[in-house]
Amino acid sequence: MAYVFACELPDHLWFDVEKDVWVEALPDGTVRMGMTDPAQTRAGRILFVRARVGKRVAVGKNLATVESAKWVGPVPSPLMGTVIEANAVVLGDPNVINRDPYGAGWLVTFRPEIPVEQSGLLRGAEAQAAYRQKLKAEGLTCMRCADLPEASMEPEPDSKFNL
Repeated sequence: MAYVFACELPDHLWFDVEKDVWVEALPDGTVRMGMTDPAQTRAGRILFVRARVGKRVAVGKNLATVESAKWVGPVPSPLMGTVIEANAVVLGDPNVINRDPYGAGWLVTFRPEIPVEQSGLLRGAEAQAAYRQKLKAEGLTCMRCADLPEASMEPEPDSKFNL
């Protein structure tokens, strides 16, 4: 696992740096896709996700729609193909993307029309170098938005922060 400006960039994943989407090649020729750590940081706390199973998607077109406290918009597809599964965990708890963007927070499983290795996406040192340049230009450092238990939102009885 590499880190660039505190953003996780797993070595085994492929990245569309411009669109901030990651792709994981699966053994059966399908892929999983999701938002990158920089994308979830920019979005803030994710509140809602919508993805349509069976939808054929062109490169750059809407793979899923994400709504956060700061933003509503599409997650663009880095590949042409068909959505074959939407992540039920994310549909039920969209904030999991903020907590675990490369694990439980994946968005869709997808059947690409060409192998990811032929797509022009970056991984490893190439992806890290591209993200280093992009994140430096944006002044972005990653962070995770995690749900806090309600009790932790209340000030401590003798806290200097009590009003």
